[in-house]
Amino acid sequence: MKDKIQYFNNLRAIACILVILTHASMPASNPAFGIFLAGFSLLSSPSSELFVTISASLLAPAKQGMFEFYKKRFSKLIGPFLFWSVVVVLIDFLQGDVTLNEAGTKLLLFPISPVTGVYWFVYAICGLYLIIPIVSPWLESATKRMFYFILALWSLTLLFPYLNLIFDKSIYSIDGDYYFILNYLGGFVGFLFLGVFLRKYPVVFKNKRNSIMSLLAIFLFGSLPVIYGVFFDRDVLLISRENLSITSMLYVAGIFIFFQNFRLPFFIESFFNLIAKYSYGIYLIHLLVVRDLVWNVLEKNRIYHPIVETPLITATSLFLCLIIVLLISKLPKSQNIIGA
Repeated sequence: MKDKIQYFNNLRAIACILVILTHASMPASNPAFGIFLAGFSLLSSPSSELFVTISASLLAPAKQGMFEFYKKRFSKLIGPFLFWSVVVVLIDFLQGDVTLNEAGTKLLLFPISPVTGVYWFVYAICGLYLIIPIVSPWLESATKRMFYFILALWSLTLLFPYLNLIFDKSIYSIDGDYYFILNYLGGFVGFLFLGVFLRKYPVVFKNKRNSIMSLLAIFLFGSLPVIYGVFFDRDVLLISRENLSITSMLYVAGIFIFFQNFRLPFFIESFFNLIAKYSYGIYLIHLLVVRDLVWNVLEKNRIYHPIVETPLITATSLFLCLIIVLLISKLPKSQNIIGA
């Protein structure tokens, strides 16, 4: 049980670091550096989807009744989300990025539209929370073969956007299509199924050699559309970088399976446990830290190469986020601000 909890904490921490890495890269100071920024973008691409998969693994199938589940999950999610949404809008207003009327509109639309783009993830999670009690009976009773079938259908929806390029016609939108036959098996619900499947039927190899070879195959196969896109067709690359792409799905599965099979050194796991504990709070504040603090400091003191600058921004931002959430955690009712 302890090992199981630890690998989930490792996954949470990695997802958290990848989310920060996603937004850490400053605009290229030299056009030749574009390839490195693209590499960091690819490396960090499965971050939010990994969070969804972890959440599904831990929460589904629901152990409580529908409304009890909703009360427990949303009470932990909404408070910190509302608090930091107000903070973001207030900072934008004070910086002159939005007018008072625009700020009011953003807050008025908060229930259905994020005040900042990066918060889209919370809305996706809310949608999955709503559906978890509904699909829980099936998740509880589903066999491995049934999961394979549903995951195969979902995987098809991740491949269909490439048909648009093959036939030069709008056949399927990567964001979904209400009139498409597989619509209800598409979208982020697939990561919910994937998360439950990987927890219910762990992919554990008998030896490290098999683990390494299998994981390399997963990551290589996931990278094929990206490699093709880089050298032959930029449109393929753009599709492959989407949240709902076959590349993202394979990367998420590969990372998940890696931590099911490998432990990290004790000191790293101890640090990861701290990140995991405050991962929601870190997620909510990371963009403010990256863009409004770290970027502002580096704006006139750029580090020459992004291969050094981007990891440094990521590490510095993570450290600052941790300090902020740890300080906030000392306050009364801090769970309503950072969710921990």
